[in-house]
Formats: sequence, C-alpha cells, structure tokens
Amino acid sequence: MMIIFRRLLGVFLVTWLSMFELTTFAQASKALAIPKSAAGPVAQASDAGLLDAPVFFHVEKDELILQSPPLQSTQVTLLQKGKAANLTLEPLKPFALGDHPTLVLHLTTEFGKPIRNQPIIIFVDRIRKASGQTDSAGIASIILRYKFRAGTYHIKAVYPGVPVLRLPAASVEADMIIQPARATIRTVPPTAGINFRFNHQIYTSDEKGFVNIQIEQSGSYPLEVLPVDNEILPFDIAMKFSRWNDNVFAPNRQVYFPRVHPLEAGFVIRYLVNEIFFDSTGAVVDPARVSAMTIKGLGRTYTYDQAGPIWLPANRLTRRISEQLESQNIVYYFKDVQIDGANVINKSQQRFHIKPSDIWSINVLVYSIHFSAHDAMFHSPIGSGIELTYPDGHMQKFLFDASDAEIIIPSLARGSYSATVIGGGGSAPPTPIHLSRDQDVELLVLSFLDMAIISGVPLTFALVLFFMGRPRLFRALRHPSGIRKLVFQNSHEDTPAS
Repeated sequence: MMIIFRRLLGVFLVTWLSMFELTTFAQASKALAIPKSAAGPVAQASDAGLLDAPVFFHVEKDELILQSPPLQSTQVTLLQKGKAANLTLEPLKPFALGDHPTLVLHLTTEFGKPIRNQPIIIFVDRIRKASGQTDSAGIASIILRYKFRAGTYHIKAVYPGVPVLRLPAASVEADMIIQPARATIRTVPPTAGINFRFNHQIYTSDEKGFVNIQIEQSGSYPLEVLPVDNEILPFDIAMKFSRWNDNVFAPNRQVYFPRVHPLEAGFVIRYLVNEIFFDSTGAVVDPARVSAMTIKGLGRTYTYDQAGPIWLPANRLTRRISEQLESQNIVYYFKDVQIDGANVINKSQQRFHIKPSDIWSINVLVYSIHFSAHDAMFHSPIGSGIELTYPDGHMQKFLFDASDAEIIIPSLARGSYSATVIGGGGSAPPTPIHLSRDQDVELLVLSFLDMAIISGVPLTFALVLFFMGRPRLFRALRHPSGIRKLVFQNSHEDTPAS
C-alpha cells in the first residue's frame, strides 16, 4: 500500500507542477502581448524587439532562466517583490569632435548584484540611437557610431525591465558634450601674413605661422593657399607655395577635419644675391669678363651665362616620417667660373649661406705676366709689341710701352696662353705659357742679323777650308791674269794622249 500511495502522490505532484507552469506561461504571454502604443517599460522593451517572442522559463536556485529565440538563453535575476534595479552611467568626459562616444553602464540589484544579459536602450535627444546588452558583470559598453556636431546632447539610457517577472524598469540620464575641433595649419618655414581660403572664408597666418580654425562638424572641406603678394615683400625676397606635408602639391585641395596630424603648407623663399670678384692682390675683377658660372646647392645645379644679380632659393622642403615638413637652409658653392675660356676657381672651395641683398665675394685665380722681347743673339730689345692668344682661342695685341720692349699684362685668367712678338722682323715663333702664378716671360726673336750671322759663319768657314786645300786657286783669285793659265793647264791635263 505504501508503494501505491507514494506513486499516486508523485503523479499528483507532477500534475500540479505542470498546471502551475502552464498558468504562469499564459500570464507571461498575455503580459508580453501589450501593443506598441501602450506606455510603460514593457512597451519599450517590445519596441526594442527583445521580448516579442514567446518566453519559456524554469527555476534554478534563485535565478529564473528565460528562453526566447532572439535572445538565446537570456538570464535575468529573479528579484524579490518590491526590489529595484539600479542603472548607472559612468561619468562622461567631453568627447573630441569626430570621436565615437562610448557609454559604460552598470545594471545591478539594489544590493549590488549584477543583472546580466539584459537589454539597454540609448536615446540621444529623445531619439533612439543604439542598444546593447549587459555582460556577466552587469556592464554594457555601447558605442555611438554617429558623427555628432560640436555641442551638448542629452543622453538617456533605459532598462525596460520585465514587470510580469517583477523585474522593474530603470533609467539614467546625463549630458554628453562634443567639443569643437581646432584645425591648425602651419606654414613652413613659419611666416606671418599667408592667406588661406578655408570653406569659403579667408584666414591669415599669425606671427608664428599658424592658422587656427574652429571646426564644428567633422567632414571634408575645401582649402586653398592664396598666392603670395610679392609686392608687399621687400624687393629682394620672393615666396611661392611648394607642397603640403601629406604629399599633395596643388595649392587648392579637399581636406578632412578633424585629422590626426597637423596640416602644414610648405613655401620656398628666394633671395636676390649678387657677386663681386677679387684677384689675389685684392683688386676688383670686372664681372663683365665672366662668360659663365656654375653654382651648386643641396643637390641642384644652377648655370648662368654671365655674372650679376640672380634669384636663388634659400630653403628646401623635406618630408619626415611623422608627416612633418622640414625647411633646410641651402649652402651654395661655386663649381665653375669662366673667364676668357678658363676656370678661375678651385671647385667647391668657396661656400656661401644665402640671405637677402647678399653680395658674395669670390676670389678668382687671375695673374699678371711681365713680357720682354729680346734679340736671340745679342739680347737687345726688339719688336713693337706682342700678340697674345687666350685659352678660349681669341687673340689680342699689346704694344710695348717704351723702347725697352717690355709690358705687364694684369688680370689674366689661369690657363694656357701663347705669345708672339710683333714688329721685330726676322723669325718670332709663338711661345707657350701655362699661367698659374705671376710670371716673367722673356720672348726671343731671331732677327735678320742673327740669321745672317748664323748662315754666314759656316759659309765663310767652308770657303776657307776649300781654298786652303787649293793654294793655286787662291793665288789665281788674287791675280786674275793667271786664271787663263790655270784654266789652260787644267784642260791640257785632262786631254788624253793619242
């Protein structure tokens, strides 16, 4: 009997529990079927699509396990009657323009126990913007992925709760501040008075070369560097836009703000410089004699066909790894200066830092030659002047100043020359000269007298030898009457005997 009684009691308990579950399920389904127009936390939860499906549950210790297809084993804490849910929002610091604000919320019971796997809905200025779900610690981190303008926004976070299960709703409110961004444009090198047109408004760089613009809305804006008015600059300075620090080289462009790296506009500054030439004695050399000069600076070569005022860039822009422009001052050196077809400087020895209205003092290798012309044999002055052939092939005549047949020609470029005496008669071959310092050059002329002596002495000596071997011929020449007799004897001796 006891066995039968126990079995009947077990069947009764199972039946009673099943009826209790069905009754509770019916009540929960009716509560969850509230129309969307109804007010209250349950209607908000239905709007979120979180509790629209049938809910199944069972009890495990002190937790009620809800099961629904969208939530997949959602767990909520079964609260005692009258207990409240606490929803708190971590303090909101001002957010920068362009950032996506992150809201961190905590959902707990009144005793601080976390309520997990529960929906949290975020409203911004009464407009639903995002939603999230608490984790096992009752924390929900919700990111607002919107481009907010600068300003103050009202945030309301709502936990809909489940009234039928005695899970009350909770909410928290706070103000969110989006700070405006400061767009900075820097001129490189720092220059005041540079005009920029940003979003159809004109901005001018300050004394440190900065332009500060307040941005209220993130996005792409038109930007243009306006041409520099060189008329307001000193006469010896010119500026021109070169590039941006993000590898854009056009003065007008689209740029997105806010941005990670500051925007920089690079400019090339040009100065007007002049040259003055000195020889080794410190005397000024006429710049008109310079037929060409080559200047090199920081990887670039500049060639000019004459000396005089020239425009040269004072800086060069380079881009570093951190997207920063660097303005490097250029050091120039003279590679070649041509005078009369010869290079009159030593390569790369003379270097200059450029500055406005600068005059570069250039030492050129020019020297003087003291010419004198003499007879080759008697060393007496001879000729009326010289004809000098320059390294470039052109020739110029110089007349002697006095009867001593001497002249000094100054400021001759280092190089190879040839000189010939003119007006001396006789033979005056060109004399090669390799000029690398001040020199004294003696030019020798073979005069007609010299040539007569040179040719007459050997002839006289030959005649002497000739007559010394023939004394009769010499006596006959001294007495012309004996010439016939000498000729008859010679002819008779030459006739053969019959």
